[in-house]
Amino acid sequence: MRAAGVDFEAVVYPGTGHALFNDTNRYTYNGDAAADSWARTLAFLERSLGA
Repeated sequence: MRAAGVDFEAVVYPGTGHALFNDTNRYTYNGDAAADSWARTLAFLERSLGA
């Protein structure tokens, strides 16, 4: 991404895997990571789209 000149922020949530948003699966759901990543997603969209 950097080599391509793309502005980005990579965030890793230790101990989480695929489907961390799936609140119907107690084995994959991570409420803290889901909340943080959703807030980051909304902030990105606000910055990028000016919504």
